[in-house]
Amino acid sequence: MQTLGLSDSTPKTSSRLRDLFWPDLSVDTSAESACDTASYACFAIAGVTTVFAFFTSLWSIVDAVLFLLIGFGLRKKWRMAAIAGFVLYVLETVAGMVAGHPPGILTILILAILFNSVRASFAYRRLRKIAVTSAVS
Repeated sequence: MQTLGLSDSTPKTSSRLRDLFWPDLSVDTSAESACDTASYACFAIAGVTTVFAFFTSLWSIVDAVLFLLIGFGLRKKWRMAAIAGFVLYVLETVAGMVAGHPPGILTILILAILFNSVRASFAYRRLRKIAVTSAVS
């Protein structure tokens, strides 16, 4: 290893599952990653909703467009997009539960991802503000 100039790697202290459900947002790259993951989830929700909208009602297209716009907002780390995505998905989950459809594992996973996007978007703005102030000083 010394010949190649490689150093011993330190093992990761947390699991991938823990990072998915509660990521460490103390660095702006991890906050960016959490927002990007949520944007991918919103794009997937929009795609699946669009496919099923042709079989159910066309009002689902509005839902798909909302999640598409939220996904683009999350790519820009907008706090309002993160909040809107989480609240919209919670409302849809509650409506499904009232209609007699219990939430599945995927629903819980998406809720966790969207909740972490809210945390991440606020952490990202805070960390960027700290970086700008320290760069000016």
